[in-house]
Amino acid sequence: MNAAIDIDRLIPAWHGLQEAVPIGHIESEADYDRITVILNRLLDVVRDDSTHPLFSLITLIGDIIAAYEINLEPLDC
Repeated sequence: MNAAIDIDRLIPAWHGLQEAVPIGHIESEADYDRITVILNRLLDVVRDDSTHPLFSLITLIGDIIAAYEINLEPLDC
């Protein structure tokens, strides 16, 4: 699959998203707490409505949180 990316449009769109909802890689407990609050606020609005325009954002944020939590788990050796 060849996904076209318009970098000139992407940069201001990303900045706009970051201003509206600061999401990104979780690097600390403070980041984790902040993004968890964001997820919960979105869930208050979207609930389990998979047709809601923000449903995929909830999925993305959930994936970011899950990846962080997996990295915190000790490996069983």
